[in-house]
Amino acid sequence: MASGADESGDDMVVGRTNKSDKRTLLQAINGEESPDGYEDDFVLKVSADNDMVLVSTPRGVDAIHAKGTISFATGGLIGTIPAGNGLIAQGVNGVVGYVHAMARDRGIENAVGAGLLGVGGGTSVGVFGTGLNGVVGYQQATARDLGFEGSQKAGVLGRGETGVSGDGTKGPGVFGRGLPGVRAESGNGPGVVAEGQTGVVATGKSGAGVLATSPVEQAAILQSRRMAQLLLVPLRIKDPTSLEKSTAGELLSTVWADEEQRGVEIASLWFCTIGGDPTQASWVKLA
Repeated sequence: MASGADESGDDMVVGRTNKSDKRTLLQAINGEESPDGYEDDFVLKVSADNDMVLVSTPRGVDAIHAKGTISFATGGLIGTIPAGNGLIAQGVNGVVGYVHAMARDRGIENAVGAGLLGVGGGTSVGVFGTGLNGVVGYQQATARDLGFEGSQKAGVLGRGETGVSGDGTKGPGVFGRGLPGVRAESGNGPGVVAEGQTGVVATGKSGAGVLATSPVEQAAILQSRRMAQLLLVPLRIKDPTSLEKSTAGELLSTVWADEEQRGVEIASLWFCTIGGDPTQASWVKLA
């Protein structure tokens, strides 16, 4: 049985290891057999017959494996040779990947124009990354910072004029789950800037909806132009004695129908001076 090629100029043999000391180019051209133009939309296609092939071990068969070189020192004038890439691709999209169950969509391919386009379907993701940082993205004008990358451990790490931007069409633009769900830090400006019909909506499941602290200034600054700076939605109770527990420093708004005012509901404002259960707590009515 024939062996594979051993050097440049030898014929390649399928089913064998083929070696060459020079590059191999495969180029599409317009030849005598295609006077009307190139017929297909690919130069090389690699696949399995009917997408299935029996194997001797219980694993799937990949279409292409590409492995670049590692970085190594030559010990000569050329110095250290850097590592090479496994795959370099250029086009309207550099690389386009579909999960097996998805049909090819040329409309998406032509509209996106990305270095890497991934299309998922069902329960499969379009692009999946894992590592010290799962996916790292830089805005084009931003220089890469290896120190920043090494100091982080993130599923998605972005750096640029805007680090990570999300636009939700029917849900949150950015959703975070963890401890905390979303964390924001800033050296000389706000940690969080929010705009909308309501700037920030926060719901605490087993703790405070909003917790604000500051080591040097006020924990919260409230400012408005046409209405009151703060609205306390009243509890529908007559007074604080019905509260199961109170904490000194709490401010409470209540609303109750005043019998002397013919059942008109009147809001009251209370301040807790001593905390505890209803037998221990002490509240002062401010208004």
